[in-house]
Amino acid sequence: MRVVGYARESVDAEQARPVFAQQEEIRRWAAQQGHQLVALCQDRSGDGHHPLDRHGYLAVLGAVASGGADAVVVPGIATLSDDQIVQEILLWDLQARGVSVLSTDAEDAAVLGGEDPGATRMLIRDVLARIQEHAATLSRHPQGRARPTGGVDVVVELLAALPDPGETDPTAVNG
Repeated sequence: MRVVGYARESVDAEQARPVFAQQEEIRRWAAQQGHQLVALCQDRSGDGHHPLDRHGYLAVLGAVASGGADAVVVPGIATLSDDQIVQEILLWDLQARGVSVLSTDAEDAAVLGGEDPGATRMLIRDVLARIQEHAATLSRHPQGRARPTGGVDVVVELLAALPDPGETDPTAVNG
């Protein structure tokens, strides 16, 4: 399997592992698993907090978009973000782009394998799935061109806009 590695130093100095140590962990893991490491992307702690403000993460998305990777490997899912909601959004987005997300940390297996990710992650995943369903439904109807089906009549009544109560009526005569 062709994998792209992603390493990021934590903003929290107490939990920070140097990027080079994370990269070496990814290299060893990929070799042990028999995967072909095609790229290593990194972000340092000074880079943006939002994933799309990180050049290394954007490079991961570029590698995925080029078709050069089947999976993204991280040295723990906390590498994606310190925030569990952001982690789930990024996992969901990467999977929607057609790649698996793998971790060198065996403790992440339950989260990444979907076995028992916990109640909070299940809720986040349910919300993301419903957003995806909503987007898919909207994409089937070009904007402004939705048509009812099954002989349903729809009545739309256009109403004149009322003036804002704080505005003065320009047609009123001052007396």
